[in-house]
Amino acid sequence: MKKSLDEKEPDKIVRPAIPDSVQDLIEFVSSIVFETGMEDDKVKTIGLAIEEVVQNIIEFACPEGKEEITISCELLDSGATLIHIWDTGKPFNMLLAGTFPEVELVSAHEKIPSTKMLKKAVKNIEYIRGKDKNILILTIPPVRGRN
Repeated sequence: MKKSLDEKEPDKIVRPAIPDSVQDLIEFVSSIVFETGMEDDKVKTIGLAIEEVVQNIIEFACPEGKEEITISCELLDSGATLIHIWDTGKPFNMLLAGTFPEVELVSAHEKIPSTKMLKKAVKNIEYIRGKDKNILILTIPPVRGRN
């Protein structure tokens, strides 16, 4: 069973898929995970991971800047935090970066999406291609001693 941080619908933010939106999206997630009692250094690491994800989305899935990025956060009964990040861009699974040679062809300017911070900060990451959207689901384990 899921519950949000305040027993209401999940907290959510929607921003255009442009560089000016990056800071708002980082601050949104950072404030949510901070509320769970997470230590400052872990909050910072998760913020860097969110920055990396959003920059990848803007550059590779939504290069025209006409799309949107939505992030929602939910606190589960177990104390874990679920972060859903979805965009309305072209199909793009950043988790495959560096796995298959053809993934390196996703960009005309020969850049490869980075997931180093994401994989350092979050151990459980899922990608789903929904109807006309990319969805990343991040699970942040509960803070020890809080459950």
